[in-house]
Amino acid sequence: MHPDSRLDRQLALLRRSVAEAAPPATTDAAIARAIAAAKGRPRRASSRSWIAWPIALAASIAMIAFAIRQLPPQAGDADARDSAASNAARAKFMPLVPVAEIERAGDALLVPARVPRSTIAELGLPIDPARAGDPVDAELLLRRDGALLAVRFLD
Repeated sequence: MHPDSRLDRQLALLRRSVAEAAPPATTDAAIARAIAAAKGRPRRASSRSWIAWPIALAASIAMIAFAIRQLPPQAGDADARDSAASNAARAKFMPLVPVAEIERAGDALLVPARVPRSTIAELGLPIDPARAGDPVDAELLLRRDGALLAVRFLD
């Protein structure tokens, strides 16, 4: 005899014997009375449940503050940093070679130029990536043989 067919017969027998079993009518009536009583009676809050609301509010505020601190800087902040870096670079020449080599150059040439803003980033200064392709006016300090000694950004 196959084990599955034996199990099927036993389960069928169990199903028939349980199908006729039902709880007494008094049990159904008692459950219905308990449900009706629970609906009419107001729920009683525990004495410590009042503290849950302030704790939940404080946790929510802390999570929002943490999320706000993690936001990337706004475009206005990037423009302010870009402008501050440009102002610092505009104030003086940035040497691209050792200062001693600039001093040895003697009679250097000052050449106006227009370069992409990404040049500022290549020198380590922050820029707004959205404006990296925009041109910026600069002054280049060149040695007589054409070697670049220093740069100053004008805008």
